[in-house]
Amino acid sequence: MFGNKEKSKDVDNPVMSHKSATSKDIKTLIGEGCKIEGNFFIPTATRIDGTIKGDLTGDSGIVIGNSGKVEGNICSPEIIVYGNVTGNIETNRIELKRGAIVTGDIKTNDLITEAGAVFNGKCIMKSEADNVTELKSSESELGSVKIKSVIS
Repeated sequence: MFGNKEKSKDVDNPVMSHKSATSKDIKTLIGEGCKIEGNFFIPTATRIDGTIKGDLTGDSGIVIGNSGKVEGNICSPEIIVYGNVTGNIETNRIELKRGAIVTGDIKTNDLITEAGAVFNGKCIMKSEADNVTELKSSESELGSVKIKSVIS
């Protein structure tokens, strides 16, 4: 009776259902339908459901909602993507949720993807960057192919 509103609120808000740094109360919200341009520094946990054209730098977590779209580079300690990102991402931890589309390179310590997420780019795992070596395969009709592999 008394707790029904709170329970349904948590189910509807995917940010609040996670036990991560971005589950803090969202202090900044860029709502659906908002379209803004420019480079931004965001000191608090932020949820983006609108469209941003420009680079984002955050001190806290950033959540790109289902209708959210970012066209620019993102740098933040933790990022959760449900929507679209076109640009490079540098973070300690990133989650790509079902329906997410990321086009660009990712540099991170932890990459978590759900089935149904789309990622087109290259990923550099910061904690293992020193262990990556470049191998060349033999020449073929398509030319030379470079393969990166981690040596354990």
